[in-house]
Amino acid sequence: MKPWIKILIGLAAGVAVGLFLSNVEVFAPMFGTKSHFLQIKGECNYYLGLLGKAFIDLLKMLVGIIIFSSMVAGICHIHDPKKLSRIGFKTIGYYVTTTLIAIAFGIILTYLFKPGAGLDLACAQSSLAKSKDLSIVEFLFAIVPSNPIAAFAEGNVLQIILFGMLFAFAIILTGEKAKPILQVIESISEVMFSLTHVIMKLAPYGVFALMAAAVSSIGLKVIMPLVWILLCNYLACLLQIFIVFGLSLKYLARLEIVPFFKGMKDAIVVAFTTSSSSATLPISMECAQDHLGVSKDISGFVLSLGSTVNMNGAAIGQAVAAIFIAQAYNIEITWMKIFVLFFTALISAIGAAGIPGTGLVMLSVVLNAMGLPLEGIALVAGIDRLREMLSAVTNVLGDAVAAVYVAKSEKQIDVKQYHTVTWLE
Repeated sequence: MKPWIKILIGLAAGVAVGLFLSNVEVFAPMFGTKSHFLQIKGECNYYLGLLGKAFIDLLKMLVGIIIFSSMVAGICHIHDPKKLSRIGFKTIGYYVTTTLIAIAFGIILTYLFKPGAGLDLACAQSSLAKSKDLSIVEFLFAIVPSNPIAAFAEGNVLQIILFGMLFAFAIILTGEKAKPILQVIESISEVMFSLTHVIMKLAPYGVFALMAAAVSSIGLKVIMPLVWILLCNYLACLLQIFIVFGLSLKYLARLEIVPFFKGMKDAIVVAFTTSSSSATLPISMECAQDHLGVSKDISGFVLSLGSTVNMNGAAIGQAVAAIFIAQAYNIEITWMKIFVLFFTALISAIGAAGIPGTGLVMLSVVLNAMGLPLEGIALVAGIDRLREMLSAVTNVLGDAVAAVYVAKSEKQIDVKQYHTVTWLE
């Protein structure tokens, strides 16, 4: 049985168990007291949560070293400085453009559906501490690592990326004497991908635990009042995937669209079930290289960079949540606030780590910059995990489309391999 099929089975089983646990009180009269069943539910949620967290931690364990080794190897293999700057310009330009389009989709759909209209909430004194005003200068300088080892230990991906870039440039400048260390880094990259294969054998069990714990704690009845905000998020993500990414493949890369989704199916399933684009990075690289025919140099550079600075799904979530909260509190959104939303959502999407839960942290930055009540975060906290599932898929596919586009423009993609990929691979 294919790994992605096992993961889908784990997903379905997790949802079924989660629904059972969320309604376990119904079965109490048949088998025992209600308190006894609630105790069983609590213990199940606790151990399922530990198992799911362990799987996510195993994936996160890979990310820092994979990003560093892949980026260093990718940059060093692009010997021509002009070619490197050209690839970097194409990649960053594509990421910024698609992120701004994603924010626009989120704003437009939230205005059309008006999910927060009619709630008429009063702006009570926020129970959360006021955030400091966003300082772009401080944010940019915070990317500079004072201690690269600390950056790895703390999982500061932006600092790891900058250190990796500088390290790669230093290897290029050193020349022949630096070849041994480059070979070591390339070996580390291969070892990490082998370790990824081992860890992914545990994916069905990790996905089962994550979904069972999430559905059990959220429950279907609790999320019904917020179904419209989820709908806005999902529609915006689907528009981004099928329109923006589809048109990019068709007219920028000049490739067929369907083979792309065939080749990325494993990454799609992992991103959807883990809600983590960073944790999906090893699988995304494997799909891009083995299924879509993208060269290791391009995939290592573009996907490693995109795993942190290209968060289309996260940008959609920030935009939808901000407009929803403004509607819920009857706060007028001026054109100036829309501009601030575009800017801060772009920056927060760049700065947010691609792991579950960071969206709410970055949302506080957006709300503070727009002058919206921070207590509004509580309105969307309950459905944030459900939002992150499709957002992570959008993030991952955006990175992969960029890699395909850049590789095609640089003639570093096996077009025959790309077009012959099948659903069963």
